[in-house]
Amino acid sequence: MDLPLDACRLLRPVSAPVTVLTAGMDERKLALLRLAFRMHAALGYRLAVDAADAQPDLALVDIDGEGWPLWQRFRQAHPRLPAAIVSAAPPERAPAAILKKPLRVEQLFPLLRELQEKPVADTAWSPPTAPPPKPSARPARPAVIERFDPASGLLGQACLLQRQRQDALILADGEPIVAILGSRNEARPLCGAARLREICQIDAAAIQPTPLPRPPLPAEAPVCPLKPLLWQLAIWSARGRLIRQIQADTPLRLRHWPNLTRLAPIPDALRVSALLCRSTVNLRVIARLLRIAPADLFAFLAAAHCIGALDIPQEGKLGVIASPPVRGQPPQPEAAPDASRRGLLSRLLRKITGL
Repeated sequence: MDLPLDACRLLRPVSAPVTVLTAGMDERKLALLRLAFRMHAALGYRLAVDAADAQPDLALVDIDGEGWPLWQRFRQAHPRLPAAIVSAAPPERAPAAILKKPLRVEQLFPLLRELQEKPVADTAWSPPTAPPPKPSARPARPAVIERFDPASGLLGQACLLQRQRQDALILADGEPIVAILGSRNEARPLCGAARLREICQIDAAAIQPTPLPRPPLPAEAPVCPLKPLLWQLAIWSARGRLIRQIQADTPLRLRHWPNLTRLAPIPDALRVSALLCRSTVNLRVIARLLRIAPADLFAFLAAAHCIGALDIPQEGKLGVIASPPVRGQPPQPEAAPDASRRGLLSRLLRKITGL
């Protein structure tokens, strides 16, 4: 605790010691100040607690314990006494000089000398207050889930023919676009995939089934399985929308695992299939467990529904996973060991322990 070289200007007669009043300091800090004053006794400082009859000349107020109320009470009791604020994290705008912790001799004594020479400005001051709370943002409105009817349009007509196992030619605005061979679970598209997708995205397209013409269809019309076509038509028709039969609490379960290797890809279709084949869940549970994009989930549900893989009951609510509890087989009583075997084992054990 050596003084800087210019400390000689701080010297004052020993006959007139400077009494320092402290506030908010515990015995440890007082002992530290007392030690500093004794080591540099030539400077003539002492604590007010060690000179009960002396009038204080300066003050050090530690606000880290009680805070600004201590400073306010100190100022009310000593409105004209020069004082410094002691703090480990002093505020930017303070009403008095600042002595930052940890206390250092090279900062302590120059500050005390400055308080002796500088008069106290009697200015009004109020402690810093916390900034007013910002108005809470309005809670975001839940996203509106758009729905569509899978029984309408090209998708609905193709699914109907598949369920009734009928053969028909589907026209869109009078133009033949696909032949549905429901009796054989086949289809023969008569236009390109871009045209089929465009028709699926037009909800008001005029779809009309007509019996297959007596002349055979063009030989160049390819034959494809019907379910992969329905799966693709459902994806194009959904467009991020949910089929109207499904509500937030509707229990959902797959009747069988879709052959995803032969169907149009949907992101996270494998995870959704694994969950829905294992247990009966609703949309809330799926969203909480899988955290996938709603548009991908809705497309999968629409596609699985249209190929008959998704089980949607007409009534019933589901709040939690409704899988049946797994019960283990009841414990079977152990058969009593054979007497001859028990005797042999006993003899072997006795022989081993006797070694």
